[in-house]
Amino acid sequence: MKRLLSSFLAMVMIFTILPATVFATGEGFFDKPDLIMVSPNTFTGEPGKDLELDIRIKNSNGYEDAIDVTATLYSDSSGMVLVDGKSYREENVIKSSDTENFSFDVEINNNAPDNTYSMDLRVVYYDNLGEKYTLSERINIRVIQDDTTPDLIVSRTDVMPNATLNPGDPVVVGFELSNLGEGPARNITIGLPGLSEESLILANGLSIQRIPDISGGRKGYLYFELQASNTIRSGNHEMMVQITYRDTDNNIVESQQYFSFQATKNDERASKLVIENLKYPTGALGQNREVKVTFDIRNQGQSSAKNVEVKATSQDESGLVPKSLGITKTQEIQPGEVQSFQFLFVTTRTGQTRNYPIEVTVDYTDELVEPASRESLTHMIGVFLNAPDENANQSTPKLIIDRYSFSPTLVSAGNQFQMSLSFYNTNNTKTVRNIKIYLTADEETESGSVFTPVNSSNTFYIDSIPPKGKIEKTISMYTVPDAKAKTYTLTANFEYEDSLANPYTAVELIGVPVVQQSKLDSGEVGFFPESYVGQSTPISVEFYNTGKVPLYNMMVKLDGNFQTENGQYYVGNFNSGSSDFFEGYVIPSEAGQLEGEIVFTFEDSTGQKIEERKPFSLNVMDMEPMPEFPMEPPMEDPGAGGSMTRFIIPGLVLLAMVGGIILYRRKKAKKFDEDLEIDE
Repeated sequence: MKRLLSSFLAMVMIFTILPATVFATGEGFFDKPDLIMVSPNTFTGEPGKDLELDIRIKNSNGYEDAIDVTATLYSDSSGMVLVDGKSYREENVIKSSDTENFSFDVEINNNAPDNTYSMDLRVVYYDNLGEKYTLSERINIRVIQDDTTPDLIVSRTDVMPNATLNPGDPVVVGFELSNLGEGPARNITIGLPGLSEESLILANGLSIQRIPDISGGRKGYLYFELQASNTIRSGNHEMMVQITYRDTDNNIVESQQYFSFQATKNDERASKLVIENLKYPTGALGQNREVKVTFDIRNQGQSSAKNVEVKATSQDESGLVPKSLGITKTQEIQPGEVQSFQFLFVTTRTGQTRNYPIEVTVDYTDELVEPASRESLTHMIGVFLNAPDENANQSTPKLIIDRYSFSPTLVSAGNQFQMSLSFYNTNNTKTVRNIKIYLTADEETESGSVFTPVNSSNTFYIDSIPPKGKIEKTISMYTVPDAKAKTYTLTANFEYEDSLANPYTAVELIGVPVVQQSKLDSGEVGFFPESYVGQSTPISVEFYNTGKVPLYNMMVKLDGNFQTENGQYYVGNFNSGSSDFFEGYVIPSEAGQLEGEIVFTFEDSTGQKIEERKPFSLNVMDMEPMPEFPMEPPMEDPGAGGSMTRFIIPGLVLLAMVGGIILYRRKKAKKFDEDLEIDE
């Protein structure tokens, strides 16, 4: 058991000291190949000598291959550092999670002064669908003439807990500085001049860090406590690292290097507009009447919505026309802010008796997306126009459904719902009698008809409806469990008579929106029962979509009072019947019982955001200090009864016995020889 525990601790320490960029594989946020450079971006050479650059490119996506990869290296603009030979390299495919090496030859001019020269590397690749992607990196060539001068570079950059950030996330960026020369580098400063409200901002400390000196062949380390801006745009970001130090001749040496990180869109911090308090006439209106539509728009997100356009448009101007401007613009709606809007319409003098729809549309810009995208939401309302009947005495009585509703509004497959129908006699003078209404559904599933009446039949009877009269009926219906998520059509068939017993028939269509309930199941959380302070420990879980509809924009992440590595996984659209696996790492900061949760978030088929949590608990212990080598001989524990003495003393006695036996045999053999000589 102790041997197994020692092996596990050794593995944990190895993975802990590896560069954070090794693990920053994009967290699976994008279902596309994602190439990153995992080798150092700084190389050192001398004037007049050739230099071979080995650049390692990794496909950090664990699912998609990168196809037709072409890496091109461009010479430095000063002409002092040139690509020697072919400037591009090709690779047919870089498989998911694999790394390929691209080797380039570089020629350094004989007269190149000591300096850092920049070469641009551009990698072009494609996914399985033929979509093109690019990776751009800067390769630094440090040219030094005198081996005794210092040569200070950033040999490793750590973006912790990982290199993929959401807006507002805290992040620690650490830099390992290596002096590749033989002389000491003194008065070292390193700064991040690119900090801004559009990218990373300083969370704590100073934007310039200092190290007194680093001797030749030695390394130093420093870090910055930063935070991703709340307004950072999604996509890849590159930041400059400014290094300044003094060489052995007290000359000031300056160089620039770069590091990159990925920013994602955080839906929890995005802007989100909703329409509230929508008011409009719900009763029947006559011709040439004003229609007022009012509503509020509230931003329930955490960032501002910009360039907001609000429109209310009549969908049939033969009966309803605008009286005011149909579009209103506002520059910004801040988080939590509510703005009110009003639009006026008027019914026409020639409008017919029916429902006239109005479409309310809100378009706005969410600036957390790179490039900034336009978001939209739409709501439909209807205004019922009751036109006068000029031929009332001669007209045929008409029976229609002027309004219907469902409770709940969205009908769930496998559940009951209430359907309320309002039957309206449009005639001004005639009563309709002896009304028979029966409902039919054209579509069926393997279980039979999609909708089945509960405790009643699909046929019901109404004695009579007076002129311009209405009668409402409520019917309990059941939806079969295997109904697909879509809008089904129910047909209402009318058979009725007028006062003279003339028979009539009519048909009305009813749209019933059916949704399938989303269902996410997960297995047991996998983890080691014990972990150690400051050491990463894996947390894993397998999860399944056991519902009948996809789960949209699915995200899995670790949540708790601890740091994480690979702590988020963007699944995307998770199809019905699919399964997937998540593994992240937690880094405890103190001993004791650590409580955490695996959080699943997704949107169902109606767009509603759903969150499910799965808890776990770890026993965190303090890490025992590692022994220093060489190890001292173990001290004898007096309380252990002289354990070392028990082994040493018997060993000495045994050694003495063996020596005595050997000496005795030698003497005996010598005496035997002497006796033999006397006998002769």
